[in-house]
Amino acid sequence: MPFMHLDQNHLDTIHSWLQQNHLLVPEEEILSAEKAGEGNMNYTLRINSNLRSFILKQARPYVEKYPSIAAPVERAAMEAAFFKAAAQWEGVGEMLPRLLFFAPEDHLQMIEDLGAGADFTAFYQRKEVIPQKELASLLKFLHALHQQSRENPPGHNFQNRAMRELNHFHIFDFPFQPENGLNLDGIQEGLQALAQRTIFQQAKLREKTMALGLRYLADGDTLLHGDFFPGSWLRTERGVFVIDPEFCFQGDAEFDLGVCLAHLCFCGMEWSVALDILRGQYGAFDADLCQDFAAVEILRRIYGVGQLPLSMSIAEKEAVTLIAIEQLLT
Repeated sequence: MPFMHLDQNHLDTIHSWLQQNHLLVPEEEILSAEKAGEGNMNYTLRINSNLRSFILKQARPYVEKYPSIAAPVERAAMEAAFFKAAAQWEGVGEMLPRLLFFAPEDHLQMIEDLGAGADFTAFYQRKEVIPQKELASLLKFLHALHQQSRENPPGHNFQNRAMRELNHFHIFDFPFQPENGLNLDGIQEGLQALAQRTIFQQAKLREKTMALGLRYLADGDTLLHGDFFPGSWLRTERGVFVIDPEFCFQGDAEFDLGVCLAHLCFCGMEWSVALDILRGQYGAFDADLCQDFAAVEILRRIYGVGQLPLSMSIAEKEAVTLIAIEQLLT
């Protein structure tokens, strides 16, 4: 079978592919295809038939939002393996969409459509706080994922080395290179000068981020989501779900927790308050390591490629930058 190039404008091709893989029931016809969300990494469509809707998600050899950045297509297989392993774990599977089919040769997943909903990125505007009940559900999911994967090893190689190396570069290395070529003023006027007087003036900062990067690359016994932030949290009429585990790997639980801590702060929560919530809802963890990962996540989101729809002035970004630098250098 030739490679299937997913395209919302070619419904006949989509229909043929589904039919060839025995994924359509008798009398089922494809009516429409539309973009499903604003994900960065993959090409994702909601397919509507005369009988149902579902998601088709394809990994291509580049980042969908930034085609100049190469990305491993193996991420689709890793995400499919995550869904298969985690679906059986109590406290985890019920908060994930179901994997319906995976075609490794096409790097394409067919995933349950969770219905109308939105991710949590609106909370970056800091006009309202993340509801306590929803945040508690997310943190209990994360604890269950980590604990279940240690107690019931998934029997799959989740090193995810290629994706980790891509992430490592953009989290721990690139943002701290003074001559990386990224036009920060194109993101927000004054951001380049802020970087020059803060992160690029700290000689030891890059040493610390690179050391943390080595910790990130080291293998562990805990399966992580790998990108546990508001863009991966989905609010639906059926409740809260977690999506997009393509960055999953086995490592330190504190990486997931640190990313979560950073984004709770971006959503307007005080650092100490967010840390206390993590402790209360998740349980015991290495708070120093968690906070170090959080600090790097804050800096890479402000000064790196993975920009967020933040509602922050330059003065506010400077304040949070100094907090992150202090965490990393003390």
